[in-house]
Amino acid sequence: MNPTVGKILAITAKQCPDKVAVICDGNSITYGQLNGRVNQVAHGLLARGITRGNRVALLLYNSIELVTLYFALAKMGGVGIPLNCRLSGRELSAVINSSNATQLIMGEEWAATVNRLKPELARIKDTITVEKDPRSAGEFYRLYHREPDAEPDVLVKPEDASFIIYTSGTGMSPRGVVLTHDNHFWNTRNYTSAYQMAEDDVELALTPMFHASTLGRIVTYVFNGVTFVTAQRFDPERAMELIARHRVTSITQSPTMYAALLNLTPGSSYSGSSLRRLVSGAAPLFPSIRSGLAKRFPRAGIFDLYGLTEASPGVSILTPHDPPDKIASVGKPMKHVTVRIVDDRGREVPAGENGEIICRGPTIMKGYDNDPAATRAVLKGGWLYTGDTGKLDRDGYLYLTGRKKDLIVRGGENIYPAEVEAVLQLHPRILEAAVIGVPDDYWGERVKAFVVLRPGETLREEDVIAFCGLHLAHYKKPRSVAFVTDLPKNAAGKIVKRELLKKQCLK
Repeated sequence: MNPTVGKILAITAKQCPDKVAVICDGNSITYGQLNGRVNQVAHGLLARGITRGNRVALLLYNSIELVTLYFALAKMGGVGIPLNCRLSGRELSAVINSSNATQLIMGEEWAATVNRLKPELARIKDTITVEKDPRSAGEFYRLYHREPDAEPDVLVKPEDASFIIYTSGTGMSPRGVVLTHDNHFWNTRNYTSAYQMAEDDVELALTPMFHASTLGRIVTYVFNGVTFVTAQRFDPERAMELIARHRVTSITQSPTMYAALLNLTPGSSYSGSSLRRLVSGAAPLFPSIRSGLAKRFPRAGIFDLYGLTEASPGVSILTPHDPPDKIASVGKPMKHVTVRIVDDRGREVPAGENGEIICRGPTIMKGYDNDPAATRAVLKGGWLYTGDTGKLDRDGYLYLTGRKKDLIVRGGENIYPAEVEAVLQLHPRILEAAVIGVPDDYWGERVKAFVVLRPGETLREEDVIAFCGLHLAHYKKPRSVAFVTDLPKNAAGKIVKRELLKKQCLK
């Protein structure tokens, strides 16, 4: 039987108890200490009345405490629901309510927000606050400090749900991806094989831990017993300082984060000579960024990952060992993933032909939480229909040619236009609106809104953007607004966004 997420930590702690596991903002913890703390927190959660199968929402920045909670929930059979720290109060309440979580564990930074949202969070029966200062004897400390550090006596099965990770919601309906312990185990096997991890690796993990990619890598780091360095927020200069101080060997970031490193003043005093591996994901790696990284960190091999939350998330990877003429691809499927390209009827197409990317393997999600219709739409005969388009060449390399309809990717964050459009429709002066992604040299894409005002009304661009900021996370706001007299529509009355894209390209 494959080990569960909690068991993976217990095994590693037994093998290398004195090795540093996590370093964060000046604090560190060994694997032995981490496993003991995780067990204490697990016992504390059980004593609090949280039992196997209970859903616990987690609203914290990257921290040792968040890592501890992830593994504590895994050991006592709870289902962790990581919340995007960048969401607005309105968005948070929608996700929390959709998740059916009964407990909320939050950083003290969100105490005021959660207190304001309490009337909307009827299902939340208990909240636990994690203090900013880990040395303080606050509520989180009191939860665990008198508890035993022995392994909790709870039967957790590989097929049990471990985490529910929310993708960016479409409209007012956030969608939770249910991942099992087994999903994470096999994703870990895939990552370990693809990256060829070594015992002396030191990983820099600055991407948010509420993302499936970071969560999957954390389990991988623990599985391999490597040290990983994290911080509450990404800052490019701080990142270079951490790389130099801890002799970091590997870093995984979005293309935008890499662009920020490259924008630092040349000749920075922080050396990146220890880097052996640069992994990119979440969005296409532009050739200019790739070449810049090769010049800035000549000793580091560049890996380009394609994945999605529903696949835990790794699907394929291009490694520095692949032929140079495959550089436009996202590599070959990972070890335990099978990829096919199919037409609109689900029939496999020949090599070189374009179609929808589907994949199969033990990393594929259990389904969308409480949404059987959406699950049936993407899980068919054991295959995950990604909604992304691409082609496989005769050598088995995967090329992306498109992505999920209308999806905007800004700096590695997914934005669904329908969600922004729903907010725009709330404005009393707006008759209708449509949102598209337009190219951006730094972020990859940015949000642009096309707005039709009600007769006789006026609005300024800054008014529209400010209104969206009241209801949406900062990164989802439109960066520009075009006021138009009407929106292009087809015979069925649906807005034809390709016409809006054409208008944008003509400017």
